[in-house]
Amino acid sequence: MRILFLLFLFINSIPLSAQTYRDYIGGGHDRKITVTTSSDFKPDGWEQVAKGSNTLTISGLTGKLIDAGRFLAQATMGVDRTIIDSVAKLNFGEWIDQQFVLPPTYVRPLIQGIYDTTYQRHLAAGGDTLDYPERPTNEHFDYAWWQVNMTNDDLLRQRVAFALSEIFVISFNPDLEDYGEGVASYYDMLAENAFGNFEDLLIDVSLHPCMGVYLTHLNNPKSNPSRFIHPDENYAREMMQLFTIGLYELNQDGTRRQDNKGKDIPTYDNDDIEEFAKIFTGLGGGATVQLPDTIIEPAFGRGIAVIDMAEPMVMYDEYHEPGAKFLLNGFVVPAGQTGMEDVNAAIKHLFNHQNVGPFIGQQLIQRLIKSNPSPAYVSRVAAAFNDNGSGVRGDMKAVIKAVLLDEEARSCKWYNDPVQGKLKEPIIRYTHFARAVGGFSGDGKFWNYGFDYNDDAGQHPMYSPSVFNFYWPDFQPIGPIGGQGYFAPEFQVYNSRTSIGFVNFVNEWAVNETLLWTRENPESVVFTNYDDILMYAEDTETLINDLDILLTNGMLKDDTRQIITTIVDPMEDVMEKVKLTIYLMVISADYNILK
Repeated sequence: MRILFLLFLFINSIPLSAQTYRDYIGGGHDRKITVTTSSDFKPDGWEQVAKGSNTLTISGLTGKLIDAGRFLAQATMGVDRTIIDSVAKLNFGEWIDQQFVLPPTYVRPLIQGIYDTTYQRHLAAGGDTLDYPERPTNEHFDYAWWQVNMTNDDLLRQRVAFALSEIFVISFNPDLEDYGEGVASYYDMLAENAFGNFEDLLIDVSLHPCMGVYLTHLNNPKSNPSRFIHPDENYAREMMQLFTIGLYELNQDGTRRQDNKGKDIPTYDNDDIEEFAKIFTGLGGGATVQLPDTIIEPAFGRGIAVIDMAEPMVMYDEYHEPGAKFLLNGFVVPAGQTGMEDVNAAIKHLFNHQNVGPFIGQQLIQRLIKSNPSPAYVSRVAAAFNDNGSGVRGDMKAVIKAVLLDEEARSCKWYNDPVQGKLKEPIIRYTHFARAVGGFSGDGKFWNYGFDYNDDAGQHPMYSPSVFNFYWPDFQPIGPIGGQGYFAPEFQVYNSRTSIGFVNFVNEWAVNETLLWTRENPESVVFTNYDDILMYAEDTETLINDLDILLTNGMLKDDTRQIITTIVDPMEDVMEKVKLTIYLMVISADYNILK
């Protein structure tokens, strides 16, 4: 105590007229200071050492780890402790820039190999060739998707791709179940465009045959009144309502504009839908699949059993609606253009609409950060969409940075506000756990069949029940949330069945150690990996602290911590102690709500 007192007197005797020195002992700086201890403490079986110098260097404090874990919970599908430790040493903007330059990890290239392997397994088990699908299906997509998202480095890209798949929705239900390779190419297209320009994304979405099948503008012909044929309006409607501008005119902050009578202003009407429907006529398959001893040339009208569902549609001008098209706000697509010139003009017209920035920006905030962003937050993201700082509109990199690095995303000031944050959607709860804890795979395969999880827990990629996604962005559950006018989109799939279903799955992962499994080979299981966690199990507080960083981003509440401690602290079997601690933590609100 004498040394500290003398040091205090010495520091205070120095003239501080130039500036105020605000550092303090224990603040992380140890220049010219030597700390001597009688011994350093290292518990049996631990790699970490409690050094005396840690009292100054603050290396034992976890604030940066917690910040990194929380950031990565927003920006990825899930990470392990190694990644948390590495990102904690970086500026988050630097990590985002590193992610921007990583090459995409694609799902589609894995599909055929997975199909071939599972086919051989089917035959080896005595299966009949006639009982096996003739092309990759949703099952093979599931295996490939999990393989990518359990092993990839492009963590941010895959998280954004999944968010985009919930805006630009296609689904295996009902017509694409047998077209796993086509759906995989659609998902890869979203990943490819995740860091590109939003206008290019709109074009690629519009030309993908899986979207053409799902929203019925594949082989959409021009008008023929004598045969009562009129352009299909499905894609035209959803392109406006769901993909670009929404139902009502918006201010930059996402609030609705109103007319002089105080009424919301619709963005479009039925006449506009009819005009946009004319734009998306004449699109047909761009390539055909290879059939034995048969050559089928691409042509308008070819069905999905013949066309290549992984290749973009092309325009067949003789089937495209001729003449001028009268779009929103007096914009006219002139007569005499080719069909693709019409498509590009219409998409650019929508891309430049003032609604797009706030409409898409708010949904990305909801997917990644929180359900109820402030208007100011939405406005800042929309501003980044409108201009990336170099005069470019629709730059997804600028939008992603604006979403993730905004003060409202990074600050924890609103942690205790009950209306802030968001319910993690079911698949993020799964992937977060799977990546955080990891799994044993003897053959390097991390395949997983998603149908059961979608059925019992309420969600799996590309299984949406409708074009409106698994839940609406403006869903308001009955009760205190909806009663106060707040949104909670993910609660639309949280009910008596899916809540219990999720808890049952956690029991499989945490207690039964069954992390991933396949349908065609029930013995092909990836087991949960507890190796890195067991070293902390002797000390309950240390175990919970480590899992708090890994699973709950430092947000484990005191009452939850106390409940878990009371239950597991008396346990002598360390493996069972770890299992039960993780189980209780993952079914808690602290894991399921992202703050």
